[in-house]
Amino acid sequence: MEMIKNENLKSTLSKILLFLDDNYTILLGIILFIVVLPTYLSSASIGGKIVASIYWFAAATAYRDKRKDVRWVTFVILSIPFMLFIMYINKNGYAIWGSILHMQVAKKISVIDLNPIFRKIPFNDGAFARIYKNQTLTWFMRLVYNNGFAMAPIIPIYRAIICKDFRKMIRYLLSAHVLQIFLISPFYIIFHLQEVWYVLGQPDGLDRHFSAQAAAGWTLNCFPSMHTSIAFAMFLLVIREKDKIFKCVWGFFCLSVIYSTLYLEIHWVIDVIAGLILAYCTVKIVDFILLKFDKNLDKYKKYYLRKKDSFFLKNF
Repeated sequence: MEMIKNENLKSTLSKILLFLDDNYTILLGIILFIVVLPTYLSSASIGGKIVASIYWFAAATAYRDKRKDVRWVTFVILSIPFMLFIMYINKNGYAIWGSILHMQVAKKISVIDLNPIFRKIPFNDGAFARIYKNQTLTWFMRLVYNNGFAMAPIIPIYRAIICKDFRKMIRYLLSAHVLQIFLISPFYIIFHLQEVWYVLGQPDGLDRHFSAQAAAGWTLNCFPSMHTSIAFAMFLLVIREKDKIFKCVWGFFCLSVIYSTLYLEIHWVIDVIAGLILAYCTVKIVDFILLKFDKNLDKYKKYYLRKKDSFFLKNF
């Protein structure tokens, strides 16, 4: 009798674990929605409520993309150093970038001044993107631009973690700032180019209220547009996802980031084109790197993947 009870308990526990393993993304989305609910009922800004919604949305749409063949324990062990690296970038990234800007302004290390050249090229100021303007669209474009540089890759990475897909986490991370900063830095060192509004003497599209000295520094590094390269690289990867809703919503967000650079008079058209090319090349380089690594890591897959014909608890 005791043996039968133990078997029933084990069977019940197994069913619960299997249910959680199969539906944890949906449950996580529901939990995050409940956590965010007070924000919806508060006096928080509309922009803040939209940003808060993205996290439960990403979790709720991860069901079709989650990896059922990956061992939880191995995935958690691999994810710990990955998350520590993400936390370091998130904490220190802007400070490092600010130091680079300060050094460029102080030492004037740029070789070629593109400001007088770019302002003379027809249609290069992206005026066609501002044919229609109103307060709501400007508000939305500012929201997208201000969040797009970091959020465009962070949300897919966060979603890849929820999907238990370490390979996809690495792909998004490398295709974003980690690899691009090395590819784009030589351009920023060689070419001196500032934002459209600053060069043309227009009001700042982001309404940042810079002093003259601050504006001279923060408007640097326009060629290529890194907002564009980051957003388009994420777009190229997001359209590979299975979930159509996430693919459409986040694909739209990434493209909106690119459009915002023209609408707000931040980047020149040539900056944007160069950013698109850089993004495409970066994604292809990362695809090549991961393909090479896959061939070398085949012998370790038994530690990462579950056996198809084995019981769930034995392969947790």
